[in-house]
Amino acid sequence: MPVAATVYPESRQWFGVGRELVPGTAVASAVSVPVEKGEPDDKPNFLVDKSIRGSMAEDFAVIQGTEIAEFNINGPVYIDTLGYFLHNILGDYQSTGTTPTSTTTVALASTAGATSFTVGAIGSIVIGSVLQVGNATISTAPTENVVVSAVAGSLVTFANTPLRFNHSATAAVGIVTAPFTHVFSLLNSGNGQPSTHTLTHYQGISGTYGAKQYANWCASEVGFTMDSQQLFMHDTKGTSNLGVAVGSAPTNVLSTAQAQADWQFLVGIAGPATGGTLISNVVQGGVTITRALKPYWTLAGQQSPFAIARNSLAITGKFNQLAQDESPMLNMLNNVQPQLQMVLTNGLSGANLLAVTIDIAKGAYDTAKLNGADEIEYDVTWRAVANSTNAGASGGLSPGKVTIQNAVGSY
Repeated sequence: MPVAATVYPESRQWFGVGRELVPGTAVASAVSVPVEKGEPDDKPNFLVDKSIRGSMAEDFAVIQGTEIAEFNINGPVYIDTLGYFLHNILGDYQSTGTTPTSTTTVALASTAGATSFTVGAIGSIVIGSVLQVGNATISTAPTENVVVSAVAGSLVTFANTPLRFNHSATAAVGIVTAPFTHVFSLLNSGNGQPSTHTLTHYQGISGTYGAKQYANWCASEVGFTMDSQQLFMHDTKGTSNLGVAVGSAPTNVLSTAQAQADWQFLVGIAGPATGGTLISNVVQGGVTITRALKPYWTLAGQQSPFAIARNSLAITGKFNQLAQDESPMLNMLNNVQPQLQMVLTNGLSGANLLAVTIDIAKGAYDTAKLNGADEIEYDVTWRAVANSTNAGASGGLSPGKVTIQNAVGSY
């Protein structure tokens, strides 16, 4: 009886993510994302020729048509890698750091997409420095962080994190340190299309280096679950081009950030998760960010999509609350639409701080059902209403805003 000489253990897999500078052009993984389950699914569309031709058969040819892939991952939320997925699904992104030093200004106005600028004084800027850039003063919005990849005299290059905003000739620049604050809202400027990413899947099987890259990945859903006795979890879904074997050996770059326990969450209803609007009776919760995607194939001699269009975005959620009064029911019956806020922090500081804030300025309750299986509870579902309070630098309206803090300089 033959015995298999080669097997590929599930535990040897790893998954990486990197932001694409050009949509659909694959990039190497910037960081690995630990997952409980990763499910890349390559989906060629097979076209069947059923033309009758004098035989009692049905299928006479199978021809390969267009192709696409779905790539879903789920597991604990790691707050250092979460920014990649929020950037992909929401699109509007601003970032800041702490304790600016070596402050200077740029010599010429800079436009979105630029990968370098000339500064008035180089100071302590070196490769790897995280620079915060902002018009007029370093605290003036929109602000963003870039990570220095090269320094030549007073020319500073940040090739892997190009500018996302236009900045004036007097834009302030300074070296900033962790913790960095990253704010994600719905992108409403330009054509409203967020950044795309490449997902890398190492399994030991494909090609020379045992991995595939899935370029042009666009998130269709990022769902969070909060259970007071469990870890903070996510279920993220998306669509991409078909997987292609990597051309060089990929690197498994793991961070040291830990998963977080849900008991650390604070919930605010009708205000922030502090003071008099902090409530303590939510047993379980959930937030789902959903993005409408539509792939387009054209008569252009290629099987992969010409575009994967991002369309409207919605945020919905739920609470399971121990009943202490009728406020959940009254919020629904009276269509109150209160602010909803969920905040988690690991309680540390500096580069060790990990925090996430999900803020919904207007949460309209869909249902508030009494559940009397044990103690009486309310099962609440809600949907976020677009508003200007949660909007980012791109303006318009956004149904929500997510802020994370960590030691990652920029996404």
